[in-house]
Amino acid sequence: MYVLGVPRPFKYVRVKTLEEALEALEEGRPLAGGQSLIPMMRLGIPFDMLVDINELDLDYVKREGGVYRIGALTRHNEIASNLPLLRNVAISIADLQVRNRGTVGGSLANADPSANYYPALLVLDAEVKVLSKRGSRKIKVKDLYEDPYTTTLKEGELLTEVSFREPNSSKLYFKAIKRGGSAYPIAVLAVLKKKDGKLRASIGGVFPRPIILEGNSKEELIKAMESVNEEPMSDHHMNGEGRLKLVRELINTFDQGDYELRLVEERKISWKTGEGMRVIDEAKIKVRVNGLLIEDRVEGRTLLVDFLRKNGFTEVKKGCDEGKCGACTVIINGVSVKSCLFLAVQAVNLDVRTVRGLDVEWLKNSFVNNYASQCGYCTHGFLMASYDYLKNVDPKAANESLKYSIRNICRCTGYVNIIRAIKEASRNEVQSG
Repeated sequence: MYVLGVPRPFKYVRVKTLEEALEALEEGRPLAGGQSLIPMMRLGIPFDMLVDINELDLDYVKREGGVYRIGALTRHNEIASNLPLLRNVAISIADLQVRNRGTVGGSLANADPSANYYPALLVLDAEVKVLSKRGSRKIKVKDLYEDPYTTTLKEGELLTEVSFREPNSSKLYFKAIKRGGSAYPIAVLAVLKKKDGKLRASIGGVFPRPIILEGNSKEELIKAMESVNEEPMSDHHMNGEGRLKLVRELINTFDQGDYELRLVEERKISWKTGEGMRVIDEAKIKVRVNGLLIEDRVEGRTLLVDFLRKNGFTEVKKGCDEGKCGACTVIINGVSVKSCLFLAVQAVNLDVRTVRGLDVEWLKNSFVNNYASQCGYCTHGFLMASYDYLKNVDPKAANESLKYSIRNICRCTGYVNIIRAIKEASRNEVQSG
């Protein structure tokens, strides 16, 4: 049975070793952060089997001999915290909750033409490492992307690492323009300015594939873009000519108004449960919610939001059913996630918290004092995302980084009061800290 908003039935396998993963991938598709895959499944795209690879040791950022190596399971927020060169690339992806779950490997394998990483990694001449039962190989990022949502990865292959050489005496500029808080960009520009003044740029979100441009000046980059022999994309967000106009503006201003976000610590996010699992039809699981162990039978496709609401945690709301609004946000292992993009079977052995299970009186008081609750439907999600933001991002940076983090949707459009409440709560955090 299929209902729009609920994934079609599939087999779920959670592997603990790379060997198990490569064996299972002969039959199934890898599941990493799931922030793009699960929305596609909720729209009706079927998969016979998903292989959950989150137990693998593929989350790291290393610098060895002038070469950066990034594990495929490294989350966007980890990259933003641990790799300044790609900070602006990672921090502008979607929202705080998506960046806690989404991975660099998953983004590249998804091959969305508007994705952030492709333009940045193209100008850095990056490559990826791929493993399968047949062996390993390396692919240049420029050769990985084939068509929208299609890569040159073969059946059974797993992208395990991204690497690139640190550019000498160069600076990477990155800018993305969006319509809507957690939406994909409608124009992306990455520019590597070399010591001799030469420019290597890449644009995304405009043509069906990321484009590389070379030039000695902004004017030459624009001329190179205008000579691209491809039709720009048009959709309900913006037509092709509008996208080209945006990129011209981005090229003319890429070295203006640059910013540097401050993060409170070198973030490490792990979603390991410590155990493997196989679910064909149904399985009995135990999930700890607000300190209580909840036991229930679920299908592999059961979403955490549905599991929580069925078991009485109705403060977690269902909103857009697309993973955009954030009304279903909960705290898991101390960070915020959207429970509509999280399978219930993935929450085994993790610590799930709703507003009832967190000490957030200081935050709730700020919302009450600033009339930020509005109708109340989206308030739980805003509280959860704000809690994560204020606990894991430098509270003193609330003014400059807030717009990159809290992108929940308020049905009443009362954003002014909500932002005021979060800023007041951040000041309270600074004073109490």
